[in-house]
Amino acid sequence: MYYEYDNNNLFWKNSNLNNLCREIENNLKSLYNYSGPYFLYHEKIIQDRLERFEKNFSESRFYYSVKSLSNINILKLIKKFKTFGLDVVSGGEIQRGLEAGFKGSEMVYAGVGKKEDEIKLGLNCNLKSFHVESISEIRQIEQVAAREGVKGPITLRLNPDIAVDTHKYIMTGVEDSKFGINALELNEAVSILRDSKHLRLMGLQIHLGSQILDTNVYMKGLDFLDKIAQEIESSLGIKIEYVSLGGGFGIDYNSVFTTDSAKEFSLSELSKQILQRKNTGRRIDFEPGRFISAHSGLLLAHVLYIKPRKDYSIAITDAGMNELIRPALYGAKHRILTLKNPSGSMNNYDIVGPICESSDFFAKKIAMSTLKEGDSIVIAHAGAYGSVMSSNYNSRPYVPEFLLDGENFSLIRKPQNIQDIYSLEII
Repeated sequence: MYYEYDNNNLFWKNSNLNNLCREIENNLKSLYNYSGPYFLYHEKIIQDRLERFEKNFSESRFYYSVKSLSNINILKLIKKFKTFGLDVVSGGEIQRGLEAGFKGSEMVYAGVGKKEDEIKLGLNCNLKSFHVESISEIRQIEQVAAREGVKGPITLRLNPDIAVDTHKYIMTGVEDSKFGINALELNEAVSILRDSKHLRLMGLQIHLGSQILDTNVYMKGLDFLDKIAQEIESSLGIKIEYVSLGGGFGIDYNSVFTTDSAKEFSLSELSKQILQRKNTGRRIDFEPGRFISAHSGLLLAHVLYIKPRKDYSIAITDAGMNELIRPALYGAKHRILTLKNPSGSMNNYDIVGPICESSDFFAKKIAMSTLKEGDSIVIAHAGAYGSVMSSNYNSRPYVPEFLLDGENFSLIRKPQNIQDIYSLEII
């Protein structure tokens, strides 16, 4: 993908990480007396991933999934792309979007548990649409909209009961999922829309899951959406503006080097299949997240201790599952690289963190060039669901974040300190 070694230095999209990390760590030490792990994001990789969508789907609108990587500086980068808005899942994410310069009309609001104050916030900032997931939610939006004297724009998130080949925790389009309106609820939803003076139907949406590689399941989903859209248009006498296929496009966590053949979702193949279909006049939108953010970030950690075992060693690092929980939560595998080009002797390692949990590990029994205490390691493809899912478990402060632009870097989140953690506690 984006990494390569040259003259014993690790380059990431043409940025020399050895030099950059040395400068970053000197900066952190002098300004904050900080010497722990940190996240790096690469502006050019974010741009590359955004451009892929615009190139392949010229007639579509895209709503970046804020929950995958939400730093306001990242959102400001995305704002530069005119076809991109935001897919938000909380009132806090709406406020992040507004702070980053997005208008409410450039955001869609997903999620199964929208609270009344969040609905009011969305209405007052003129959100593009609420992606609704239950009859109760439709009625709640209608009530709040009536009190505010406005029409609530809604998009029905439908549950098509389509299974995909992915982890059970990220399969969201099947009948037993908590997400979406199922076939039994659809008639009631349409009936409410027919009678309501305070709701406006904008579109239909599905989200089948995450880490999907098969384009055919999206086409199956599109057929489902078009059939329902035609029925609703006929019933209500309206024209639906758009249907959305959601996101979930799979990436390859194993491929890291520029010479690797990455096995990831083919946007070009999906585009080709869509173009071969009959044009319905409805725009086809998307809400990508991981496909944009995952490759754009890494977690830099340092080896604290080496514990020898019979056939392998345990490398204990200063980063833990509170920084990157994906391996513990999903059994996710991230490639781990050294800053120096691997050479000489190799050993097998468990790469673990300092948290007092057996699940606190990043990799098990992986072959790496011999590590020593004090070495730096790169945990690749950590942009998506890394920093955003971090916590203060074990009273560990949130780590800093940096944004790279070639050989230049900017601090975009300063390191938290212990006083920050307990400042809200009433003593």
